[in-house]
Order: sequence, then C-alpha cells, then structure tokens
Amino acid sequence: LVFLGGFGVAKNLCSWAVDGKNCTVNKHVNSTLQAFHSAKKPIGLCCISPVLAAKVFPGCEVTVGQDKNVDGRFPDAETASAIAELGCKHICKNVNESHVDKANKIVTTCAFMCKAPLHEIFDGIGTMVQEVLKLA
Repeated sequence: LVFLGGFGVAKNLCSWAVDGKNCTVNKHVNSTLQAFHSAKKPIGLCCISPVLAAKVFPGCEVTVGQDKNVDGRFPDAETASAIAELGCKHICKNVNESHVDKANKIVTTCAFMCKAPLHEIFDGIGTMVQEVLKLA
C-alpha cells in the first residue's frame, strides 16, 4: 500500500507548487507509483497529492474536493480544472468522503484542500484508508 498527502507533495515530490499542471514528478516517486499501478496494488492519495496521479496516470479519476469554492471552503478549487486539463476526471466530493477509481485502484480524498473542522478531514482520510484496504 502507498499513502501520500500534504502540501510537501506539491513542493518536494513534484513541482506543482511552482508549475501547476506543467509540473514534473520526482523520478523515484513516478517509478514507485508506476510499479504499484503495474502490480495492481492500491494507492491512497489525499490533500494535493491526487495531482500526482493526474500527472502519472492519464485518464484516471481523482478528487481534491469541489470544482467551485463552495461557501469559501475550497479556496483551491481551480485544481479540479487543472486535473481535467491533464486528461483526468475530477470527481466532486465532500471533505468527509473519498473517491475510488476502481479501474486504477486509486483512492483519493481532499483533506486540507477544504477549510473544514479537523474531525471532518479525519473522517475523509478514514474513508480513504478503509477503501484502500478493501482493494488490498
């Protein structure tokens, strides 16, 4: 199983923080994700890290929450359109939910991409973990 998340992903594992959809993914991260995918092992990604899947697995389905800044809770909602521009499908989900791309065995949740109480973020990450374990 592999789980990735947090803003460090956008700064250290790829260049999304600076380059957005034109980012590059660290070669070791890319090869690790490719190896997990080829072995049909599940991958869990939260917060900004679903952009890694969007860069590495064209056509996959991921969520970073909503595609509109609903009630000011999703200040980075434009990330959803950047994911779509990469040829992937963004699935709108609430912070306490996750999305399962069964074909690619990728489970994603928005976590801190939503300005929400910690218990709601916790619930979303919990559903992601549960869904990854179901795919294992």
